[in-house]
Amino acid sequence: MDDEREDPLPHLHRSKKMVEDKDRPGFFKDYHRAVRKAISNDQFNEFSKLKTNDDRIRFCFSLPAIHDIDIKPYFRGKSEKEALEKKEAGNKCFGRKNNLEALRLYSQAVVKAPVPSGKYWKLIKESADPKKMTMYAICLANRSAALYHLREYHYCVKDIDEALEHHYPKELKYKLYKRKARLLSHMKQHVEARDAYRQALKWLDWAKMEREKRIEHQTDIQKWLKMYETGKVVKNWDIPECYIEHPPVIPELTGGRNERFLSASKKIDIHYDNNMGRYAVASEDIEPGDVLVTEQPFASVLNREEFGSHCQKCFKTTKAPIPCKKCSSVLFCSVECRQSSYFHTIECPILDLLVGSGMSINCFLALRLVTQKPVSYFLDMKEKLNEEDLKEITNNKEVYDPSDFMRLYNLVCHSQFRTAEDLFHRCVMIVFLIKALKKTKYFDGKGSSSAYPLFKDKGDKINDVELFIGSLLLRFLQIVQFNAHEVSEFYLMSPRSLDGSKNETLGAAIYPTLALFNHSCHSAQVRYFSGQQVITKAIRNIRKGEIVPENYGQSFPSKNKIQRKAELADRYWFECNCEACQNDWPMYKDMDTSTMRFKCHKCHGPLNVNTEQLLNPFIKCEKCGDQTNILSTLKNLQNTEQTFKGACKEMETYNLEKAEALLIENLKQLEACLYPPYRDYHLTQEAYMKVCLCQGNIRIKQPKTEE
Repeated sequence: MDDEREDPLPHLHRSKKMVEDKDRPGFFKDYHRAVRKAISNDQFNEFSKLKTNDDRIRFCFSLPAIHDIDIKPYFRGKSEKEALEKKEAGNKCFGRKNNLEALRLYSQAVVKAPVPSGKYWKLIKESADPKKMTMYAICLANRSAALYHLREYHYCVKDIDEALEHHYPKELKYKLYKRKARLLSHMKQHVEARDAYRQALKWLDWAKMEREKRIEHQTDIQKWLKMYETGKVVKNWDIPECYIEHPPVIPELTGGRNERFLSASKKIDIHYDNNMGRYAVASEDIEPGDVLVTEQPFASVLNREEFGSHCQKCFKTTKAPIPCKKCSSVLFCSVECRQSSYFHTIECPILDLLVGSGMSINCFLALRLVTQKPVSYFLDMKEKLNEEDLKEITNNKEVYDPSDFMRLYNLVCHSQFRTAEDLFHRCVMIVFLIKALKKTKYFDGKGSSSAYPLFKDKGDKINDVELFIGSLLLRFLQIVQFNAHEVSEFYLMSPRSLDGSKNETLGAAIYPTLALFNHSCHSAQVRYFSGQQVITKAIRNIRKGEIVPENYGQSFPSKNKIQRKAELADRYWFECNCEACQNDWPMYKDMDTSTMRFKCHKCHGPLNVNTEQLLNPFIKCEKCGDQTNILSTLKNLQNTEQTFKGACKEMETYNLEKAEALLIENLKQLEACLYPPYRDYHLTQEAYMKVCLCQGNIRIKQPKTEE
């Protein structure tokens, strides 16, 4: 304990947990150890004197031991055999009307089925031979049937369109168009339904069936077409609510959007000083329930454990996943998300190599900051990178746009405080990542002096373009340590029930505006997410001019001061001196409900009262000398108990809107008469945070399907 007081930052220079994933073994640990052992003390001293990221990366690339690794593209490819097995299993479940299990198996088949591309794609598009039809299209069509019976019409239409785009057999196309027409009719999209029936009639000529059966289908289709074509008006109506999947609502920022900090409320301002850096301050009084920030990430990465259930692009749970066209490792929620995921076209051939290295999610996020943009984007930005001063960004009147690369680039990285060991460890990781990127198409055609005269290939082991990207990666890996946030979803054990619910991590992201908020173990806001977008709401009053903190994962009700301070020092390199740490506030389990800190009616100073030994209700304020009668306050506290019980009942019935209103009312009542820490106050905060989490990403435990 005394040692911790003498050295408040005992793990200041430890980098392993930032670079390596302790829960997932991999080869990088041994690779780094071998490189480190191979260099002499004189070589390491030479490295420690280097001042720039360029020089550090170039030095590491010059080490012979750093090249003693065989890096090859490595990813999970497609398997027609596995796709066929899953499709056949899905057919059996579909035949038994077990549509949920059929959907699961068909989805596995879709992911494993080869998606034709390139020359092969052109070959089968020009061929009418049904034997050339792709397994991918067949699996999608089969899945659309399961989705149709599950009344998931939105996904059913998407699957039909994707199957038709990928050479579904001509003799079967009429079936898909007919299915599409029926579901569009259910969705009251009558114009599209009519067009789909017309296509079904057209492709019926290619169907291989008996004449009587053909006439039967033809009669049915013509009946529907006649109904549409003789109608007075054929138009699309609003899609019924039961067929629409609404994303979580993004609330409006309280007081309107800040004119300078576009992701923040007008009630927020950002200040700067040399000791605290940049931090958020209330420009107006803030109350519980106020929406303070809504922000899209600059970059995000999904946890490896969620690859099989969530979209790589938007983090949405995938009901009918769309696969990568080349690998079977990742999923997308839609064709649109797949098409807009440039980063995966780069990462795809090396994804399982990266996972196998055992590198941390911080490294994945640093890499994603590069792979989500082509190398030309960064080369065009090079001259701007040293033009902006950190202080000017906050002190001048320039708009702080979180999508602006310079806002990300100028987040703190504390390079000046890092040891040589820390930087060397990170540099070895960057060399590995550059070597891996060279096995992709990322650098193709971007290193030539004709395209970018500023960069000349000197014949070194690493050319200037690769060195520049490596330098950026090293900076990003340092930025991520202090500025990344977890992205989460709320997991329900059953629909419309909070029993056993918990918040689970989906991945990590960087939010350039939210990264400006400082930490307090007594947070002022709760974070929840809609896809990747973060929303924060106030959970306590903050007066104008006061700091608006958030929480970096260390909260005083659940961890003691020694634990909190040690973990914050280890990860974020600062000694926390928030109110909860300065006064050593107790954890939930240690809170004494008999001792309360009432508020003076005149100056609002604290009145420490032991309610079990209270003889005189008039309490003298040590600050102003006035006396306050706390009897009315004690009565109000009794009312808050009833309000809290009422909110809990509303939560039990999943009436979250009413529960939220009651909990906000309770927080305001408690804050009007008491100072924290107070057990009932913090329990109310916890309940309110749980209600907020229900407004964002939600995942419901799926029932077991019958085999």
